[in-house]
Amino acid sequence: MIKIITYIRIILNLINKFTSNIFNRITLYEQLVKIEPNYRIKGKIKIINNGSIKIGDSFRANSGVNFNPIGGDIVLRLISKKDSVLIIGNNVGISNSTIFCSKKILIGNNVLIGGGCKFWDTDFHSLDVETRNSDDDYFKAAKKEIIINDNVFIGSNSIILKGVTIGKNSIIAAGSIVSKNIPANEIWGGNPCKFIRNL
Repeated sequence: MIKIITYIRIILNLINKFTSNIFNRITLYEQLVKIEPNYRIKGKIKIINNGSIKIGDSFRANSGVNFNPIGGDIVLRLISKKDSVLIIGNNVGISNSTIFCSKKILIGNNVLIGGGCKFWDTDFHSLDVETRNSDDDYFKAAKKEIIINDNVFIGSNSIILKGVTIGKNSIIAAGSIVSKNIPANEIWGGNPCKFIRNL
């Protein structure tokens, strides 16, 4: 009986993998995402592309509760609003995170992004109470680009806020909130994010 259940599970996993591949290909095509062909996505990715999304070579992604053992968001979301630019470099790995681009987000090469991370290049809402209660709220919210340089590692459940640049080779500890620039070759962590040590 156990062997039969095991075989059924293997067959279901193969079917799920096959349907996920088809779903992702259709989604990438439908959303006009420019992506190099050598990519691997486990699970079904969520993409809303009203701007421009470009993904480099050897992209690796986990999307779904069955593909990230440490948890995080339910799926990987790449959201590009009107007139925004989201560029992901070569050999980037992302698990069950959300990247919300309203202006510009640049992610360099060899970057690793852990489960449940969030990138927001906007405040979403105005600081002015009258604007915040109007129909123009989102459009008048502050927006500044995010730049993640090469070889950066961002630990799970970290939040990268608007206007942040993270220097080459640096590491952001799990659960950090990053609201200011991080120099190259350093480890930072915490809320607010603080210097821990040099690499």
